[in-house]
Amino acid sequence: MGVAGMVLGIIAVIFAFIPVFGAFIAFPCLVVGLPLSGVAIYQGRKRGTGIGMAIAGLTTCIVALVITVVWVAVIAVGLSASEPALRLN
Repeated sequence: MGVAGMVLGIIAVIFAFIPVFGAFIAFPCLVVGLPLSGVAIYQGRKRGTGIGMAIAGLTTCIVALVITVVWVAVIAVGLSASEPALRLN
């Protein structure tokens, strides 16, 4: 599970840098990758096995989440700032 979470986190980070289209791919990867990594960390600590891949997956998912939220906020601010210029009064 930790490897799957890390792979999804890496995919999410890559697509999070694409402004509009990337959010539609990054967000589903995050929704799946975060719980997978969290469960892998829990199970690894419970069993006493390595949790390095799970921590890497959790970290990459969090980084991708931050990048995606920043892009969405920047686009929202840009759209709201350009709205008065579009009005024809």
